[in-house]
Amino acid sequence: NAPTVQGALETAVKAICGEDVRVHGAGRTDAGVHARGQVAHCDIAKHFPPGRFRDGLNAHLRPNPIGVLAADIVPDDFEARFSATKRHYLYRITNTRANLALDIGRVWRVPRALDADAMHKAAQRLLGKHDFTTFRDTECQA
Repeated sequence: NAPTVQGALETAVKAICGEDVRVHGAGRTDAGVHARGQVAHCDIAKHFPPGRFRDGLNAHLRPNPIGVLAADIVPDDFEARFSATKRHYLYRITNTRANLALDIGRVWRVPRALDADAMHKAAQRLLGKHDFTTFRDTECQA
């Protein structure tokens, strides 16, 4: 029941195209997780000059903290979820006793001393390609 990026985009598309569309993202994020460089697609009938669709979306997305960086015409067989070839994740920890200000909600604050060497050694096990099938919802079709 919370606002979503998908919902905001669908509302923006309707505002500039007059069409009820479904926006399909390359992936989903959990509440409170921020995506950077997310790819999405929607099918619209109206044609826009280069840059105009992007600019129209951004105008209608305000004041939401959502920005469309590019909007391009893609082949009919493009599907954001299945055409994505990579995903990158960034987890940030700040090691400070002071409360967060600008990074609140984006960084994990740990006020006690950290063992950076042990953390680096453990993180090496995360590098590479991994099968996260067991972490998916049973209804996931990816």
